[in-house]
Amino acid sequence: MKRALVLILMSLGTSFAAGCGTGGNGGGGDSETGDVELSLAPVPDDAACLRVTATGSRALTRLFSLTPATSPTFAVDRLPVGIVQFEGQAFDAACGAVGATTVPRWVTDAPIFARIDPLSVAKIALKLVRNGRATVGIDFEAPPWMSTSKAPIDLAVFGDSPYGAAQIADFPKLISDINTASPAVQEIVHVGDIKSGSSRCDTSYFQFVFDTVNGSSLPFLYTPGDNEWTDCHRANNGAYDPLERLATIRSLFFPIPGLSLGVRRKQVLSQSTFAGFETYVENQLWVEGGAVFTLLHVVGSNNSLLPWYTDDTTGTKVDDPMRRIAEETARTAANLDWLDRSFAEANRDGAAAVIVMMQADMWDGTVVSGFDSTVQKLASLALAFSKPVLLIEGDSHIFKVDNPFAMGDPLHGVTTPIPNLTRIVVQGSTTTPLTEWIRLHVDPAASPPFGWSRHPR
Repeated sequence: MKRALVLILMSLGTSFAAGCGTGGNGGGGDSETGDVELSLAPVPDDAACLRVTATGSRALTRLFSLTPATSPTFAVDRLPVGIVQFEGQAFDAACGAVGATTVPRWVTDAPIFARIDPLSVAKIALKLVRNGRATVGIDFEAPPWMSTSKAPIDLAVFGDSPYGAAQIADFPKLISDINTASPAVQEIVHVGDIKSGSSRCDTSYFQFVFDTVNGSSLPFLYTPGDNEWTDCHRANNGAYDPLERLATIRSLFFPIPGLSLGVRRKQVLSQSTFAGFETYVENQLWVEGGAVFTLLHVVGSNNSLLPWYTDDTTGTKVDDPMRRIAEETARTAANLDWLDRSFAEANRDGAAAVIVMMQADMWDGTVVSGFDSTVQKLASLALAFSKPVLLIEGDSHIFKVDNPFAMGDPLHGVTTPIPNLTRIVVQGSTTTPLTEWIRLHVDPAASPPFGWSRHPR
C-alpha cells in the first residue's frame, strides 16, 4: 500500500527541555523562542533517523532516532518566534552515521510555513514522500494549501486597477467594501496591473498599493502585470530598468513565499519551493471548494517581448534584447512547469475544475506570438483534463466571457477545439468610482462547478 510519512507539529509555547531524541537543548525561558512537538505516524521499516530543519530568523537542525512500527513523539525547542519554515528528511541509517552527503530515503513533499508564537498553539502537517517520488502517498492531514472541504466558496477577483488619481483615491474603499461584502468571500485575487501603463513605477507607489492590500482582513493574492515592471522602461513611467522593477515587485509583494498578503494570511503552494524555480515566488497554487486554483505570471506587451526604451530621447537608454528575451524564456519555462503541476494536482485529487488566473489577454488583437507555448500547453492540458477549466485574464480592460478555443485557435497553433474551457476578461481601468469586481462562486456539486457575477450590479 502506498503511504507517506506524516509529522504532526504542534507549537507548545515558551521553551522547555526536550524529552526524546537527540534534539533538545534543555530548558530556557527566552520569551523570543517557542517549542514544537513532533508526533509521527507509524515509522516505516526503512526509516531509522529523522532530520528536521527549521528556518526562521535563524536556522536549526535536529536529528531523532526512529524505531520502525512505532509512533514516537519528539520535542524541538528554542525555535525563533515568528514565521518558521519546516523541512524534513528520513534516513535508513542510524543518526550517528548520517552526514551532509547521506541520501535520505524520505524527503519533504513541500516546505511548510508556520507561525511560532508563545501564546498560541499551531498544528501543521509535514508530509514526507519517498526520495525520487517512487511512490506518492496520501497523508492523514492535507497540507495547509489544500482544503479537503467540498463546501462552496466565493472569491473576489479584479485587475487593471487602480488607474489614475480617481481610482487611486477609491482603492482603499474598494478593498474595504470587498472585505465586508455579503455574502462573504473567502479571499481576494488581483490579476495584475496595479497602475496604468503611462504612470510612474516608483517604489513609493508600489508601497502604497502594498500597504492597502496588506491591510485587508481577507487573504489577498496577486499575480504581476506588465504595467508594474515590463513597461516601466517608458519615459513617462520613469525610464526604469524593467528587470530591476520586477525584482522590487517580487521582494515587496511576496515577502514570505507561500503566504498571501492580508491580516489573515492564506497558505498557498509557491513554485519557489521547487528546485530550479526559486525565483518564481509569484506562481502560486491552492485547492479549495473542490477546485485547483493557480496564479501564473503571464504578462501583456507580448509576454514582455516588446523592445524597451523605444521612446527614449536622451540617447542614454537602449534596449537589451539578451536580458529581455532570457527573462521571458526562463519565466515561460517556469509557467509551463507550473501548469503541468497544477493539472497534475487536479487529476491526483479528482478536482471538479481548474481555475487559471493571469494578467495577459493572450488574444487581445496585438502581437501575441509570445504566448504561443503557454496557450498550447493550456489547451493540451485542458483537453486531457476533460472537466471544466476557467481562465481569468485582465489586460484588455473590457469585461468579456468566451471560449477562445471553441473552434481551435489557429492564431496560437491549436488545431483542436477545447469545449471545456471558459474565459473571463475582468473589467478594469475605466470604472469611476472604482467599485467593480467579480464574485467567483465555486461549487463542486454544481454543473458547471463555477459561476460568476459582476459586482455591484
